Amino acid sequence: MTALMLTGCGVAVLALAGSRYPEATAPRATLSGAISATLEAGAAADPRQLEEQTTELVAQCERPLLSNALDTAIKGCAAFLDHPSLGARAHAASSSAYMLMEPNEVKKSAVHAEAATRLGNPAGKYLWAYHGLNGESAVQMDAETARRHLEEAQAAGMPKAGKLLAVLDESDACQEASQFRLLDRPAFCLLRPQLDRWLKTSGMAPRPSRQVWTDEYNPAAVLPDASSFEVSYDRDPSSGMYYPAAMGYRFAAREGRSTTELLARLCRSLSNKYGTPSRGTLPPAPGSGTAWQMVEGLQIELLRDAAGELRVRYQHPKRVQAALAHAEALQTQRDEKRAELTRRAL
Repeated sequence: MTALMLTGCGVAVLALAGSRYPEATAPRATLSGAISATLEAGAAADPRQLEEQTTELVAQCERPLLSNALDTAIKGCAAFLDHPSLGARAHAASSSAYMLMEPNEVKKSAVHAEAATRLGNPAGKYLWAYHGLNGESAVQMDAETARRHLEEAQAAGMPKAGKLLAVLDESDACQEASQFRLLDRPAFCLLRPQLDRWLKTSGMAPRPSRQVWTDEYNPAAVLPDASSFEVSYDRDPSSGMYYPAAMGYRFAAREGRSTTELLARLCRSLSNKYGTPSRGTLPPAPGSGTAWQMVEGLQIELLRDAAGELRVRYQHPKRVQAALAHAEALQTQRDEKRAELTRRAL
């Protein structure tokens, strides 16, 4: 459920939740052909004209958004994107509209959020920080920049910004306390773009992923024997943030390579680093696995399937279960929507 509020700064998203994010092209931030020459010339400096145009913005752009008439809102907002006084509100409303679409148009939403931010709009600052922390903005955003935008948005009356500030505080505290390190970083404490940047910096090359909640990399420069490295995320419905739930290396069976020798090497390395397994034996029998339980609740597994493929998997069990539940809930929503559309059509 996504709630909206109409404020003096325009329409602000108060709760963000979504599902699949398709690729989208950036929108053109230009005036509609139907825009009056008076507005285009920026003659709205006259208080009376500005009041009339603000009324038009609310009627054509912001109120349709509140009514969930998203296409109407986007068309109505387009006429005000270059307005010298109302452009910030129009961009913020457009960003919200693209976020509310099903499926979400996050790329377009992020472009408008960035424009609204540069024009000083608090809702835009919140939305751009949201996209930046999820890695959905074309401009890479570090945590400190996101924090600054969120603090400014909160100070300007955007209470929802406090939830994302709490997310950043939680991540910082986790990084300081975590004992688990993967490639010298507390991987499960990082948000999606932070982890993505670190893996790339470590030498992993990204690969296209067929799943929205999964990122895949080529780990050859980090671990030559591995054929892939995958990270699966859970998306928290309350904040909209992606948290790593599980990650790990996959070692595909290859001609000319001894699986037995590779398995022995993995067993030695894991036992030297993590000690005696808490479950299973070394080496694991075909079709089984061996696990190490970490004090932070994390679990490390060495899996060996019957076909000879090996996997080293690191997981946050609570997040894995949450991810499954959230994915199931989203699928239920999609099924209910399809059923309703079918009922109406028939």
